[in-house]
Amino acid sequence: MPSPTELALEEADGLVGYERRLLSALVSERSVRGEASDIHELCGEELEKSGLQVEAVHSDLNKWADHPEWCPPAIAVAEPERLISVLGSWGEGPGILLFAHIDTEDPAAQAGWSADPYQAVEKNGRIYGLGAADDKAGVVSVLTAARCLIPHLEGVRLVVGLVHGKLGGGLGTLPAMDRVGDVEAAVYCHPAETGRGMAQIKTATRGFFNFGIQTRGRRPAPAEIRTPVSEDPRQGRNAFGGLRTVLDAVEHWADQSDLVCSFNRVRAGEDPTFLPEQALAEGAVWFRHGTFSEVFDRLSEVALRAGADSTRIFGMRSNPAEVAADHPLVQVTGRAVQAETGVWPGNYPAHVASDIRFPLRCLNVATVGLGTLAGNFYGPDEWVNAADLHRVTRVIIRIVTSWASEVDV
Repeated sequence: MPSPTELALEEADGLVGYERRLLSALVSERSVRGEASDIHELCGEELEKSGLQVEAVHSDLNKWADHPEWCPPAIAVAEPERLISVLGSWGEGPGILLFAHIDTEDPAAQAGWSADPYQAVEKNGRIYGLGAADDKAGVVSVLTAARCLIPHLEGVRLVVGLVHGKLGGGLGTLPAMDRVGDVEAAVYCHPAETGRGMAQIKTATRGFFNFGIQTRGRRPAPAEIRTPVSEDPRQGRNAFGGLRTVLDAVEHWADQSDLVCSFNRVRAGEDPTFLPEQALAEGAVWFRHGTFSEVFDRLSEVALRAGADSTRIFGMRSNPAEVAADHPLVQVTGRAVQAETGVWPGNYPAHVASDIRFPLRCLNVATVGLGTLAGNFYGPDEWVNAADLHRVTRVIIRIVTSWASEVDV
């Protein structure tokens, strides 16, 4: 008698045309990051057709702004309440979450599209279209896998999350985690941004934040009445000189703290003749341990002790997260990928602000990320490999059925 894995895979092989049509429908549905969209309705309908119980998850900036995983959106969001993610759930027992994001970059900021970005076009084995790689192919594979798994799974709770994940995840991914319920593992279906497809799976994400450090100086009194060029700079305090001292201290601290700190923009003074009364350095920190709040507090303490007037954190920020390479979920994923591609995937640990951090940190469950061979992320003519689209569906089916065995369903 065929196993649940074999039955689900056989059903999936009959849905290759469905996958292409669904991807085309998703690409044609505008869902630009931070904009109100109705794409959740299409996703919810597909979940309901497969037998999942569907719940709408609304964005609420006020509710989540103080959450330790919150990242403020980089752009103004006019109608956050209309950014609706969907969760589908089915079954009872040990749970596994499959999720992908439904929003895209803004094509208006991507000059150079060779065709209508809202029309999926297949050419030379690739499917082009806005969001095809990031991350509507992931949505397709999750929906197709769920459709094929449900008739053949027993004793497992399957949860599907299709979320607004861009702009730091606070508009959809984070609120959805609050509604997932009990699960023991999660799979984020998103291609590796390195362009290596399933040759790499995400098992870690680095922490990150931007910071600013400001120092103040003082211009000396001029030696001659109303003659600024008679100021003796040795009698004043140079804000830029003070800033250099502070940056040296911060750099020394970073070297001792197993993190990367880069000073990327410096401004001081308005006239080359006079001492600057203010100086500002802005930069970024990448780290693997602690939280962005903790690391920034330590940076701020070092800077203020060295003479800074003020510090601030701004822009994108995220906390690190990691699942051990020998964790059963990673091993299950490796075997599933190898079964479909013939190659055991490498673990990619260097991505910043990956959404795998949300189940890892909010739900405290092992999480991996994987997706199709894809390219031109965040730019024109975004594409996914057409054959890989179906292979990822098969890999997800293998992961879920194998994971069910691992947890003794």
